[in-house]
Amino acid sequence: MLVPSSQHPAENHLPAWFGDDTANEAPRQAGPQPSSSLSGLSIYQDVVLAGTTVRTGVRDCRQRWDLMAMHLPSRGAVLDIGSNFGWFALEICREFPECVVASVEADERSASVQREVLESHDLTQTCLLTERAGAGMAQTFARAGQRFEAALCLSVLHWIPDHREFLTSLGQISSQLFIEHPDPREEGAGSAWIRADIGDIGPYLQSLFPDRTCECLGRTTSHLTSDLPRELWRVGPAVAQSNDTQANDTASEGLAVEALADLSPAWPPRDWWLAGAARANADASSGGQLRLTSTGLACKPDITGTIPADQLRRKLARLPQAGIATRGAWWYRRLRSAAGGMLRAVGMRRAA
Repeated sequence: MLVPSSQHPAENHLPAWFGDDTANEAPRQAGPQPSSSLSGLSIYQDVVLAGTTVRTGVRDCRQRWDLMAMHLPSRGAVLDIGSNFGWFALEICREFPECVVASVEADERSASVQREVLESHDLTQTCLLTERAGAGMAQTFARAGQRFEAALCLSVLHWIPDHREFLTSLGQISSQLFIEHPDPREEGAGSAWIRADIGDIGPYLQSLFPDRTCECLGRTTSHLTSDLPRELWRVGPAVAQSNDTQANDTASEGLAVEALADLSPAWPPRDWWLAGAARANADASSGGQLRLTSTGLACKPDITGTIPADQLRRKLARLPQAGIATRGAWWYRRLRSAAGGMLRAVGMRRAA
């Protein structure tokens, strides 16, 4: 049974997936502990293992959840970009058991913790992806015929260089988008030049989606400063289209496995994919596309796949046994941290 975590006031930190190795480890709490080391890793969200919050994050996820909950779908596919430790995936699947979640976290250490979180709940209706978010990811989903009932981009745009192309592509396959973004004046939030390029999030979204409803759901507390709250916006369906009409078209279709296989899936484990794919293909009467649904893998005969079933099985067989691609050597993290510093310096020069 999935149990929501409690939230507490935030402290300053830099996102771990951008290469920060300096954050203090969060205090231990009662309950099971992750085997992945949290030392030096920014604890952005609560770490919830088997329904117990064992580390308290610096960010208030509950505040954002309450603003979004009434708009989230009760069925269908949801995309969470920059998902950290998977708090929102847990909550979505707890509240809406007919949903499936594509949870994207590119940082290996944060993804390793999230994998343990998902495993502790045996949450196979969530797929953890470790590919970096951007226009290429959205286009991979589009090529597979994937649609989302909702896509969450909560305080991540200011880290994505091709943010316009990414959002435009994502909007074409998503019924609604939830965008949280810092005030342009909030120092230390993401990349300075990306933040300056985006500017005020409301006008930015309205310029990208002139035919869709854009509404500010509210303001959330930043973990970096109490003076500049962050805005949470919802981009709804096109004006001529209702939520219900669009949701009914795609709600039960799940996640296209051929897209997931190209985006470095780290959970569920490789053997689960292979066994489920074998069962689904054996049960399928006439081809179709393999999809991850809330009850497991299933072939959808009304959806045409883009690759043969045997080719997809070979892709799944090449997934790393441990679930996380081996990219986390010490030199890799240091190089990534140095690259982050260079990007911030370039951003400051561009913004000057």
